Amino acid sequence: MLYQLIILQFAAHLLADFIFQPQAWSDRKSNEIVSWHHLWHIMVVFILSWLLSLDYGFWKAALLIAGLHLVIDVIKSYFLQKLADHSTKKYLFFLDQIIHLIILILVSIAYFKWCEINFEINVPLKNIAIIAGFILCAKPGNIIIKEILSFYSISTPEDKSGENPDKSLPNAGKLIGIVERFLVLVLVLSGQYTAVGFIIAAKSILRFTSTDKNEYVLVGTLLSFSIAVLIGVLVSPL
Repeated sequence: MLYQLIILQFAAHLLADFIFQPQAWSDRKSNEIVSWHHLWHIMVVFILSWLLSLDYGFWKAALLIAGLHLVIDVIKSYFLQKLADHSTKKYLFFLDQIIHLIILILVSIAYFKWCEINFEINVPLKNIAIIAGFILCAKPGNIIIKEILSFYSISTPEDKSGENPDKSLPNAGKLIGIVERFLVLVLVLSGQYTAVGFIIAAKSILRFTSTDKNEYVLVGTLLSFSIAVLIGVLVSPL
């Protein structure tokens, strides 16, 4: 039951921080240390944490998770405002996410230890993990890949040139990335590893006139496939 609760909270975190947080909220939070967008986001965090716990009594723990989430977000906004060094800022996303995950794990363990978990709906652990995996493969996967590329200073081809010769590349790439991760995850969960190899081979055929664009697409593809394969490998044994 503890593992189910932790994965449910992980899914709630993904939904709150990536799916149901508009880019406008994220941008305003980056530009202001404390704003109404922080509070609206925390309301979403609390609601999703409580609802996805599948336990009516989890509302106190959800409130604690939301409160700590607000503290971490405000601290992150503060450092985004005060740190002028980009090389330092690039660590904030990963540090922020790690701290959020540690908090929801510790709160879930504390709730399991001191309170009684009463799931209103008993969903098998593997089913919960599969759902969480598909959520991670959606928009969160795109953002994680973007942050990894930024961490290693790998910019989109149009950003490097200052022009936008192929405006469809970044936008279409997001949708392609989600679809390919969904497909790879389904294949890995089905044990069809050979088919995954065929997809990788087919994707490698793509070529662009720009070397920078070829490298950008190749790195993004490898990261995208790695996320889906890793999720599938972790979920399959459950």
